[in-house]
Amino acid sequence: MIAALLLIVNLASMWRETNSHSANARGVKAFTAKKYDQSVKAFRDAETIAPSTRREFNLGTAQIAAGNREQGSATLAKAMQDPRLRADSLFNRGTSALASNAYDSAIRDFTSALKLQPSDGASKRNLEIALVRKMQQQQQQQSGSNRQQKGPSPQPQPNQAQAAPDQQQQKNDANAEALLRSVQQQEQEELKRMHRKSGEKLHVGW
Repeated sequence: MIAALLLIVNLASMWRETNSHSANARGVKAFTAKKYDQSVKAFRDAETIAPSTRREFNLGTAQIAAGNREQGSATLAKAMQDPRLRADSLFNRGTSALASNAYDSAIRDFTSALKLQPSDGASKRNLEIALVRKMQQQQQQQSGSNRQQKGPSPQPQPNQAQAAPDQQQQKNDANAEALLRSVQQQEQEELKRMHRKSGEKLHVGW
């Protein structure tokens, strides 16, 4: 009787693992084909059948890719309980924040990811993007605030000498534009690839 019960338990465990693996495989296939809603459903099935932090990572990543960024970020936070997934989860959550123009959150996540993996080039590039965009956002806000305080700028009269712009400010603006151009060339690729693969792990793609 005991042997029969053990056999039933083992068969149930094997059934769960087999079906979870099958659901995970469907999720990977759908994600690769950019059918993100289907991948979310498959990964949710896999995680429900046999919960694990790796499957939470996949589910959170797919949720973000499908446009459910808040839900995906919350799911990735659960996956971070596994130290092996923390850096990748931070990267994916940071990239989601970057795509949402939440630059402070993106900067925090990429910085934390780099503390765990200092040589990670993808996190460095995305951190640069976030820093440049935040700086540009602040400059635009400051410029808009100054215009509101000063009112409309007077139009220059014909033959009126124009004041030379501050050379240091020109240099700063040029540096920012050059950095932005260099990182934007890689941005689309990075936001699609969303980092390297490892085992069943999956990374966000747009």
